[in-house]
Amino acid sequence: MRQKFGLNSIIVKMIVIYSIPFILFSLVLIRLNHNSTERIQNEFITQMEFTFNQASDELETKLAVPYDLNDVVVKNIKLLEFMDDPYLDDQSEFLSYYLDGIVPIVKYATAFTESDDYTIRVFMKNENIPESWPYFLHLRQQEQHPSIQSFLNDETKSYIWLAPDEVPNSPSQLSMNRNVYTLVSKLYSSTRNLLGIVTIMIAEDYLLQSNDHVNENENVQFLLNDTGIIHATTSVNNEEQFSIIAPHLKDEQGHFIDDQHLYFYKQLKELDQYFVLKSSLHQLNTSTKNSVVNQVLIMLASLILLIITCLVMVKMIFLRLNRMISVMKKVMSGDINRRIPDTNRDELGQIAQDFNNLIDMNNELIHNVVMKERLRKEAQIQALQYQINPHFIYNTLDIFRMRFIKEKMFDIADSLADFGKILRYNLSEQTHQSTLGEEIELIKKYMSLQKISTSQRISLQVKMDDTLKTYPVIKFLLQPIVENSIKYGKLKAQEQLEVNITIEIQKHELWIQVEDNGNGMSEQKLEALNQQFQLPLQPEGVKRSSSIGLQNINSRLRLYYGDVYYLTVQSKQHEYTKILIKIPYE
Repeated sequence: MRQKFGLNSIIVKMIVIYSIPFILFSLVLIRLNHNSTERIQNEFITQMEFTFNQASDELETKLAVPYDLNDVVVKNIKLLEFMDDPYLDDQSEFLSYYLDGIVPIVKYATAFTESDDYTIRVFMKNENIPESWPYFLHLRQQEQHPSIQSFLNDETKSYIWLAPDEVPNSPSQLSMNRNVYTLVSKLYSSTRNLLGIVTIMIAEDYLLQSNDHVNENENVQFLLNDTGIIHATTSVNNEEQFSIIAPHLKDEQGHFIDDQHLYFYKQLKELDQYFVLKSSLHQLNTSTKNSVVNQVLIMLASLILLIITCLVMVKMIFLRLNRMISVMKKVMSGDINRRIPDTNRDELGQIAQDFNNLIDMNNELIHNVVMKERLRKEAQIQALQYQINPHFIYNTLDIFRMRFIKEKMFDIADSLADFGKILRYNLSEQTHQSTLGEEIELIKKYMSLQKISTSQRISLQVKMDDTLKTYPVIKFLLQPIVENSIKYGKLKAQEQLEVNITIEIQKHELWIQVEDNGNGMSEQKLEALNQQFQLPLQPEGVKRSSSIGLQNINSRLRLYYGDVYYLTVQSKQHEYTKILIKIPYE
């Protein structure tokens, strides 16, 4: 039969309950993934910042070389003295000193760089010194340039940097198609007279090496000022890039992210420009996006698998539950012999086993109730069959007692009075319970009667705490046992039969032990008797007995207190017999 699952179905509730922690776990996983993405991005930024710092340090190292070359010239005393007063007595000696002593100073300084990316020029104010191309030239070729003229007129500046578009035309060893940055310094004599200027030129493409084959996902470097991009390592849209970078140049150094690119920048104070490194985030973002998509797909697949697994498992559970419910309905309809056929060692198997045990206990309880009712009816019938008028018996016994007193037969009169009391105790219908004290008094009266009816010497010893005398027990609990001790414990004529009754509390139970020193019984009979006391109760067992014997006491004990409370017999032939009664003590 096809089963439909509504909103109130346990399956739907279980799926929802299982899905909630899964969804929470997914949200935590997404959060962790977000944090992981941020961490990866920060690590990427840190790595690119390290790359940028390396490139920036390398650029600053290249810009530091012109200062070293400048110091070689402006601090050379020999050169400064020659430019201040170069004339010697002999013209040939002058030229020899000029070419062999002065020109090599600049020439060797350039050779020190081991590169043709740097060039030194000395422009002399003293035109009496002839030019020595390409190292020594006259200043008049440069001082007309606005930047040079402004620099010479400003006494507060000792050097300036000129951008490629500010450099005046002059002879150069650098390739004609290479732009240069120029460091210009003043040359002074010891008396602070201006002797000229020295220029150290560095190739622009040496500072930032160009590569037209760089794609958009690789790093790109820029040099820019307030007006725009001066130089880039590859061909880019200068206006577009400048519009992106310029608004962020608020600090001397920093970085920012724009769309799919990461930008680092640092101010070069010497050039009054910014060095910028542009790095693509496309690969990082694509990898992160793919990771997120994969995680979402995995979570969706896991959720679907979880739902399918829950449906399969719950369906298996419900099949077993439906079988249990079917058996329960049949048991409720009256088929009390039906059992749940589930032997699995899990929770449902435990429920099935407990239910089966409950049915067994219920059946046993029903059996006991039926048997108690049957015993009660049989007792009522038996009482009706043997009912006689108690008052007639009591009056008759009193007539006999008074007759014996008149005849001065006081022992017989007392015994007859004890018999009347026993009879009254037996025929009393007010209750089925008595007390231990009343039971002991009944036994004492019974023993006094037995001493008259038999020639055997009999003694009774009772050991019991006085606080137990008022404890309630069922009627005729001890008298039949004492009767058995006298009836079956016969000894030789010269020996005395001793009956000892001990009553004490043991482990929340009241233990009553009746012991005699009679003939005892064989081991076979003892074992059979103990087994008989533990057999299931049958009303016929009482029916066969016309007197209240041991079996009767055992049946009443189990019916009143429970099946675990039955008689226990210990005996050794020709030595003793002990009968132990245990009842709950509260």
